[in-house]
Amino acid sequence: MKKERSILKSTLWVTLFSFVIKFLGLIKQSVIATICGATMETDAFFIASGILISLCIVLFSAISISLLSMYTEKVVKKGEENARALIHDALCLFMPLAILISITVFLFSDQIGRLLAPQYQEDQIRVLSQYIQIMSAVFVIWCYFMIINVILEAEKIFLPGKMQAFFQNILLIVAVFFFYPKFGILSLLMAFLISGISESILVTWLARKSLSISFRGIINKQEVKQLLKLSVPLMVGNAVYEINDIVDKRISVGLGAGQASYLNYGATINEIVTGIVVASVSTVMFSHYATWIAQGELERIKNGIQSVIEILTILILPIMVICFLDGEKIVAVLYQRGNFGVRDVHFTYGVVCGYAVGFIFQSVRANLTKVLYAFQNTRAPLVNGVISVSCNIMLSILLSKSMGVAGIALATSLAMLLSSILLFLDVKKYLPTLTMHSSLCEVVKGVFASLIIGMVICMMHAYMHVNIYLTVLFDGFIGILIYVLLMLVLKSRCIENVLQYFHKKENK
Repeated sequence: MKKERSILKSTLWVTLFSFVIKFLGLIKQSVIATICGATMETDAFFIASGILISLCIVLFSAISISLLSMYTEKVVKKGEENARALIHDALCLFMPLAILISITVFLFSDQIGRLLAPQYQEDQIRVLSQYIQIMSAVFVIWCYFMIINVILEAEKIFLPGKMQAFFQNILLIVAVFFFYPKFGILSLLMAFLISGISESILVTWLARKSLSISFRGIINKQEVKQLLKLSVPLMVGNAVYEINDIVDKRISVGLGAGQASYLNYGATINEIVTGIVVASVSTVMFSHYATWIAQGELERIKNGIQSVIEILTILILPIMVICFLDGEKIVAVLYQRGNFGVRDVHFTYGVVCGYAVGFIFQSVRANLTKVLYAFQNTRAPLVNGVISVSCNIMLSILLSKSMGVAGIALATSLAMLLSSILLFLDVKKYLPTLTMHSSLCEVVKGVFASLIIGMVICMMHAYMHVNIYLTVLFDGFIGILIYVLLMLVLKSRCIENVLQYFHKKENK
């Protein structure tokens, strides 16, 4: 029970800090939308930064995931000295690769720009190419950060790994307010790079006691081969999932000026859910899954998966209802000012709804993928990714023709559904007794309570006429309050467990 409370405590802290980061992210996006608007230059910035980050995630999150499972196994079975040597070997192997990638991206930025935005004219391609060149150093920064952060996550220290987004949001806000009028988008590009450098310095300082860096070569070639064996298919698997974003951005560019920005602004609201709730839980649980597997505690993994999916579903259901009913007002509150008008709000709201359809599927996929990675199975996510992304590409092309940029977001959600089903079947191969039957009653309670708060919000819209800010505040507060009360009346074990945790903490 003590370990379960520790997991909940870690998850709550990461979730709270993620909320702060995402709130800052909304402020950042609102500031950019207000001062910079939705222009070709902002499109180019979002495309360049988004694609480069996607590529970093493809390459280096794959390395860190494989490295974390191996590092945890080393700590449990062979001690910290052996694990420390593994980090050294990973840096020796992958940092030169990251430098080579940065140089390649810099030299071929023109070709990359044409590939990402084939509809752009020559002068537009030139701008996009310049942005890509300036940000090409991000590969070196991310590679170093992701490898060093493995030490902290293995020690169940999760907050520093979230600081990069914190630095990025703060620095971009400062750049827009104080440097954009003079230096334009260049100020955003420099803030983007400085945030990564700041994060790298932070994790190095915090992991210094467990870090051993020298100029000698690779120590254990056999372990490096094992790391490569796990990382390469995982990189390809990640690449397949990240193609979702690349395809989305490319199709959105073809829909007209500003459409890529609408997709980005809507995705930011989507990331409030996936980044705060889903990513926080999967980050904490992955480290524990890896530890439990190293210790041979498979039953705890099965119970953990059941609990995580159930709790996330219960948490996300009311958020989905609020997004559907109040999404347009939320977008208006966040973005409608300056150069961002009513038409822009309408398009961005469509994106929010498209992504909201897949909130639950995204949470299931994120956690089941981490379970397979903890079992050091990187092949299954690769196969599933190819299938689901192929579906996403076809649906994005089809739905964007009839629904515009909202169809791109909806296609991603439907692809997430397919991916979740395939991943669940793969996880059952390791945990044959894994089922979600015991959670069906909880989900039914959540759906019922969500329908009730949906009706309450609709009635409030009909009879309450207050300004848009108060409407969003009242709907969110009253909706969540009624949802929690209804779930308590229905004796939801998810809500009761969380309340019991806080009650025990208060008694202490």
